[in-house]
Amino acid sequence: MTATTSAPLTGPVSRIDPATAYRRPAIGPGMLRLDSNEGVLPSRALLGDLANADPELLRRYPDVCALEAALAARVGVAPDRVLVTAGADEAIDRACRAFLEPGRALVLPDPSFDMFDCSAALAGGELFRVPWRDDAFPIDAFLGRLDARTAVVAVVSPNNPTGSVATLADVRSLAAAAPHALVVLDHVYVEYADEDLTPGVLDLANVLVLRTLSKAWGLAGCRVGYAIGSPYVIAVLRAAGGPYTVAAPSIALALAQLERGAEPLRAHVARVREERRLLGGRLAAAGLAPRPSQANFVLVECGPRARALCAGLATHGVVVRDFPSRRGLETALRVTLPGSAPDFDRLSQALELTLQSEGLEP
Repeated sequence: MTATTSAPLTGPVSRIDPATAYRRPAIGPGMLRLDSNEGVLPSRALLGDLANADPELLRRYPDVCALEAALAARVGVAPDRVLVTAGADEAIDRACRAFLEPGRALVLPDPSFDMFDCSAALAGGELFRVPWRDDAFPIDAFLGRLDARTAVVAVVSPNNPTGSVATLADVRSLAAAAPHALVVLDHVYVEYADEDLTPGVLDLANVLVLRTLSKAWGLAGCRVGYAIGSPYVIAVLRAAGGPYTVAAPSIALALAQLERGAEPLRAHVARVREERRLLGGRLAAAGLAPRPSQANFVLVECGPRARALCAGLATHGVVVRDFPSRRGLETALRVTLPGSAPDFDRLSQALELTLQSEGLEP
C-alpha cells in the first residue's frame, strides 16, 4: 500500500524544513566515491575479529565503558571526561540540545559543518554566522559576536568544507572571552592537520573537543565518535540523549581498530598529505583555485564550470561533492583525497580527461 501525502498530520515544527534534508545519493557499481571524506581502508582481519565474537555481543545492550576508557587513555584523561557517541554528529546534537533554547545563541563560522545549523535550529537557538573566507580564522569577528546570549561557540578545525584551521590561541581566546558559553572544538579531521589542539585545551572547563573514528581511523560505517570535556560537561551531554546509541558491533570494531595501533593511520595520513599537495598543484595549473587545506579533502573554486566539472568527473567514474544550493559555495567542488595510490591515479586520470573536455588542460 502506498502512503498518501495528504494525511491530516500536524506538520513539523517550523524549525524543520524537509527540503533541507541530506541523503547521500546512490551511485552505480564501480564508481569511486570521493564525496564524503572517508579515511583509510581497514584491514579485512578486523571483520574476522567480529566474526569470532561471542553472540552475547548481539543479545545484550551495548556497553561503551571499555571503549571510553581506551579513548581516554589515548588522550591522557580520566574516563569520566569522555563520551562515546554515534559519530561526532550526535555529540553536536547533544551539545545543542543541552545548552541551547530560545533566547540562547550559537556562534559559528560560515561556511562550516551543516550539523551545527541543523541541531541548533532544532534546539530553538539563534544562529549567528561569522564569515570565514580566508585561510586565517576570523578571531576578531568571532569575539565581536559574543554577548550574554551566546551559549555555544563552534570552532570547526580543520573546517569542513574548506580545510582551514584555527590556532590554539584562537580557541583559548574564545573560551576566555565567553566563560559562560560552551566552546565546541570540532576536531574530527585533526589527524590530517599540522597541529592537534586537544592537549592545549584540556585545562579549560568550557571547551568540548569532538573527535571521531570515521575519518583517519577508517570506521565511518561504524558511526563512532567521541567528545572530550570536563566531567561536568560530559555528564550533561550523557544526560542529553539515550544510553545505547552506538551499536555493540561498532564498539567491538572500534576497540579492535584501536588495539591494532596507529601505524596504518600514520601511513595513510602521510599519503593523504602528499596527494593534497599534488592535487592542489594540478588544479591550480588548470586555472582553478584550490583552497589551502589541512584536512583529507580539497575545496576548489571552479567558477561557472563547477557543474560541468562535477558531471564530467562522474562520467569518468569519480563522484565528488558539489554545493549547488549552499550560499557562497555554489561554484565550488570538494574532492576527498583517497589515500591510496590506485585510487589517486584513477582520480588523476578522470580529472585530466574532464579538464581536457572543458578546455582547461594544465
